[in-house]
Amino acid sequence: MRRTHGFGRRLLASLLAVAVGGCAGASVEVTAVRAAYPISLSGTVRDDHGVLLDARSLARVADFQVAKTRVGLLYSGLTPASTFDISDEVNAQVAAAHGEAVVHLGVTVTGNCDFLNSLLVFNMLPFWPGCVPVEINGLIVRRKPPPSAP
Repeated sequence: MRRTHGFGRRLLASLLAVAVGGCAGASVEVTAVRAAYPISLSGTVRDDHGVLLDARSLARVADFQVAKTRVGLLYSGLTPASTFDISDEVNAQVAAAHGEAVVHLGVTVTGNCDFLNSLLVFNMLPFWPGCVPVEINGLIVRRKPPPSAP
């Protein structure tokens, strides 16, 4: 009687693929629905009258920074509090810096959870948490004063 190892090899290959691929992580959505100040991903922003302001007319007054980590379960299918609203941080930091807007806004996922997400064998388990540390940075700006007459 001949014994086949086909099933065992397929199972091992499947487990290896899941382990290498990893399932840890979380789902994150960044919003700013209550921000009282304009936010731009570029270096330009419109004023109250729709005029486009760029680096020639804007002065940097401070850096904008906020960081949060979201945890996910069930292969990122369940991420409690997955929406990350930065409105309060924008409003507080821009007001404190006497700014008028945030430009060059960038969202970065950092490697702060590499250890948790790198435990490959555990990543196959749906209850093993994964995490996504998010850093959001930008420049707080205000309009430069008009040039004085000579």
